[in-house]
Amino acid sequence: MTDATTPPQSTAPQLSKQEIDSGKTMAILSYIPIAFIGLIVAIISLSQKNNAFSLYHAKQALTLYICALAGVLVCLPFCFICIGVPLLIAVQVAGLVLCVLGIMNASSGQCKPLPLIGQFADKWFGKIQKV
Repeated sequence: MTDATTPPQSTAPQLSKQEIDSGKTMAILSYIPIAFIGLIVAIISLSQKNNAFSLYHAKQALTLYICALAGVLVCLPFCFICIGVPLLIAVQVAGLVLCVLGIMNASSGQCKPLPLIGQFADKWFGKIQKV
């Protein structure tokens, strides 16, 4: 039984070593934040649905990109006063740290949700499963 102080447990899939090894490259590339590479790879992984490991990390990465965009959009109106630029920098640094954590999880073959935002991946993209 869970109470209000315990976060709900994420359902990380149990995968074989062969499936992890075959999807590791796409999973790592999903988190690359340079020139929309990660976004494109995450969308390709979501549309193909042929590897559960890369699909899990594509959902996590896409959730990260959506939350980062929402954070930037929230910070933009505050740029007219002094607090906006530091908030924008903090959002970008947090997004970069979460990208690095995602790359570390993907390269080590783990299906761990990202801190703070990983729980939303199951809510938003939970119906997308491997075919």
